[in-house]
Amino acid sequence: MDTVSTTSPTGPDEASVRFGHYRSLQNDGQMLAVRLIKLLHRMADRSGMNPTDFQCYTLLRVAGTMTPGEIASSLCLSTGSVTGVIDRMEAHGLVERTRHPEDRRKVAVRLTESAELRAPETAPGMRAAMTALHEGYTNDELAVIVDWLGRVGRTLDGLAEAP
Repeated sequence: MDTVSTTSPTGPDEASVRFGHYRSLQNDGQMLAVRLIKLLHRMADRSGMNPTDFQCYTLLRVAGTMTPGEIASSLCLSTGSVTGVIDRMEAHGLVERTRHPEDRRKVAVRLTESAELRAPETAPGMRAAMTALHEGYTNDELAVIVDWLGRVGRTLDGLAEAP
């Protein structure tokens, strides 16, 4: 039986190398997800919030003012669950409900100024660690990473929204 070699005298062919990269991206990406969940739980503990409330806090820090429906959709929660999250966060002075700027029938939720000041407490050393991590990359390499993260984010959003 004849077999076709996937290697040349100088090493593996491009298809094999690419497959190896895809496999590493899949495995390492899954481990990254696990590590991010672990970090989220540690940060939630430090903040005194439960993980769901902390996810909402983080979402509002990144996305800005949102409606309860947008929060529910983003975190895959029911609107009733989000009402409880917002109630708890409001009781702790982290968020406030306001009128939606474009549709006065809607409620908008935004972080309070004091909530914004809590961010460094939840992840001490995070900014310094991330800055140190990125120092070894050129601006062009950072641009590729930024582009990749954007593409990954859009792909994950599409997968999460698919039936």
